[in-house]
Amino acid sequence: MARGVRLVLLASLAILVAVTSGCANHVTVPEDPTSPTRAYLVNHGRHASLVLPDPDGQWRRYSHGEWRWYALDETGPFRAMQAILWPTRAAIGRGILSRPPEGGGPVPGIPEGYIEAIPFQVSQIRVVALRKRLDDHFDNAETRQYQPIYELEFVPYPQDYWFLHQSNEVTADWLRALGLEVRGPTLFSDWDFQSN
Repeated sequence: MARGVRLVLLASLAILVAVTSGCANHVTVPEDPTSPTRAYLVNHGRHASLVLPDPDGQWRRYSHGEWRWYALDETGPFRAMQAILWPTRAAIGRGILSRPPEGGGPVPGIPEGYIEAIPFQVSQIRVVALRKRLDDHFDNAETRQYQPIYELEFVPYPQDYWFLHQSNEVTADWLRALGLEVRGPTLFSDWDFQSN
């Protein structure tokens, strides 16, 4: 069986599992984290961003996606099929917000808008470690690509992007790195947060 056919079959199976098992990603936030600080999951509808506080009193937004779609703005139905059905180059985006995404209104630095911003408390130590891990991808200035549509600077991400490793799965991994428990298919941007 050709590799492309196997990948399409795997993607179809994943969709079937997600549909039959419920689509929500259940996120459990730990109680009383050490040196608590606030972070946000920003749900854009099809995907999510993570917003973390930075040492300068501002907020950093991180987003994951397909390189050509987000960094180069090569969109459309054919590109969407390419990005979803077989592995392509992935990207991580980073931007600065002057204020957290609270109150449901527009936030400078999130021009594409969002459905909801979910605040949660996590350990400051875990935030610093994850922020460093994500920022390390941006060390090489030559690989950076600024995309004004999203007000994000993108760099290549080491793992390929496709249906079984897309932005919601990566966001779930980032939440786990912050000490949150994430259960569910992580195929869609449907997040159900609860305290431990």
